[in-house]
Amino acid sequence: MTEYICPYKYLVMFQYWAFGLHINSEIEFPEMLPGIFEEADVTIKMGKAPEKLDGDNVTRKVKVSASPDEYLLHVNKVASYYVRNGKEIIIDAEASADMNSIRLFMLSNAMAAIVHQRSSIPFHASGVLTKDGLVLFTGRSGIGKSTTALALMQRGYRLFTDDVCVLHYNEGINKIEAVPSYPMMKIWETTLDEIGTEEMARSHKLRPEVPKYGFFQHENFINHAVPVSKIFCLKVDNLKNDFSCKAINKFQAFNLLQQNSYRRGQVAMMQVADLHFNIISKLANQCQVYEITRPIDGQIDSFVNFLKPHLDDVAQT
Repeated sequence: MTEYICPYKYLVMFQYWAFGLHINSEIEFPEMLPGIFEEADVTIKMGKAPEKLDGDNVTRKVKVSASPDEYLLHVNKVASYYVRNGKEIIIDAEASADMNSIRLFMLSNAMAAIVHQRSSIPFHASGVLTKDGLVLFTGRSGIGKSTTALALMQRGYRLFTDDVCVLHYNEGINKIEAVPSYPMMKIWETTLDEIGTEEMARSHKLRPEVPKYGFFQHENFINHAVPVSKIFCLKVDNLKNDFSCKAINKFQAFNLLQQNSYRRGQVAMMQVADLHFNIISKLANQCQVYEITRPIDGQIDSFVNFLKPHLDDVAQT
């Protein structure tokens, strides 16, 4: 493993909870939930990242290198991110980079590497709580996971997570649990226009050149694990003009769920394929998985009205 000592040391450390972890950070993260604790699981520092990773077990690609214990990502005009041992992230920022972009890649790629190094799975899903448990919505980027969760929130459901959660096996209850990521939804401007969310949701733009905004949910955020009850895999069919929902068998469910591992390219590089197989297999056997399809131009109100009978009642909070 590469030996590396960060030469930078800041006096102020911010404390947060995110991805089920206590995090000390030298930079402020409005996206995370503030916390108070004595010992951190992860420390985020600003400093000089190594140019490359050394070792026979390192897999190298154009912008990213990884082994089971180390991860190095170079994002052009933003920053380099060095992650090691599931405990530390070094951010080597470009002088011209905007802080929103720096934090965004830290919360996505770098934190996914932390989760993998700590033997859990980052899973690409949004979710809401129902009376009978946690319901997750998964599918490719842009399919409508966040839009669906936001529309259900407006109908009384409580948000659990947006875009990503952490899956782990709880041996005590013999179930796969999900842990929410952090209390911010990432919403496209077109979605805000369609749903009619208040103007304050546009105050935090994720990146200067991208029409996508952070919608904070700190007051209602849940910071504990919940067993997964149901999963809906979202699809769009250009040839359909109506909605459909069908339960799928365990084999089909496994195939769909494993395709929705978050930052899936890290799996082979960080040598966690066996971990993914075991947790996704247990998840597919634990809960009913549905494939739900909508036309490409389906309105969100019509889609959610179709979806609601397939959900349990709103959880009492």
